[in-house]
Amino acid sequence: MYDLIVIGGGPAGLAAAYAAWNKGLKHIAILERDKELGGILNQCIHNGFGLHYFKEQLTGPEYASRFAAMVADTGVEVFLDTMVLQVTPEKQVHAVSKKEGYRVLEAKSIVLAMGCRERTRGAISIPGKRVVILGSGDIGLIMARRMTLEGAKVLACVEVMPYSGGLQRNIVQCLEDFDIPLYLSHTITDIRGKARVEQVVVSQVDDQRRPIPGTEMTFDCDTVLLSVGLIPENELTRDAGIVMDPRTNGALVYENRETSVPGIFACGNALHVHDLVDFVTAESMAA
Repeated sequence: MYDLIVIGGGPAGLAAAYAAWNKGLKHIAILERDKELGGILNQCIHNGFGLHYFKEQLTGPEYASRFAAMVADTGVEVFLDTMVLQVTPEKQVHAVSKKEGYRVLEAKSIVLAMGCRERTRGAISIPGKRVVILGSGDIGLIMARRMTLEGAKVLACVEVMPYSGGLQRNIVQCLEDFDIPLYLSHTITDIRGKARVEQVVVSQVDDQRRPIPGTEMTFDCDTVLLSVGLIPENELTRDAGIVMDPRTNGALVYENRETSVPGIFACGNALHVHDLVDFVTAESMAA
């Protein structure tokens, strides 16, 4: 019987486990499906992380490694390459791994920290060399820079709203510094190609977000990258019978981040999508 099981070893799970250990819980486990801790941070090679918590600029992997090292200095057990299949209202966690096989773990409390995932249009072909990005939130902007650094040519970033949802610093550093045009009040109205993407048609939209005939622009490209928002990862939450919040797509929680099932808490991007990882850390420590 664990005092606490944390599901997810990203920034939320690491912060929750670390805070719980420092509050006196001594039998804690983190279950992480990947082969290393850190979650999405391991892919975020840009800086801007940690300004609030560590009071310095870090890259995503640096932020993750700091917290992983802090957790390593505690007695928290970490189970990597472990997939959680089910969480029950009785606070049983069904998990499977190559090393341990199928196990049912019991806990006095559970923290759900599974993070979030991209909204998707289904499987997209293997990325190529000429890219059009739909969406200008921070992730879309950062991906424009990342794709450029990886050797692709980003032809345009297209945004249906009359403004970008990203930080001004990202518009400057990710688009303007690389001469990538941003088309506001535009959207993709057609994707052409047979074996893979060959062309994308972009049209201007009116104030009702309807395409305006005659404004079409055609881009010769082989890749469309969708950055149209994030949704909390909550299959386990729903299966546990936890009441969901239709506004956030995360669990409905009290001020202490406890869900409708006593003893099961939710935090980080699994609860609602955050702008900064420092806010994920603060919320998860509170949970």
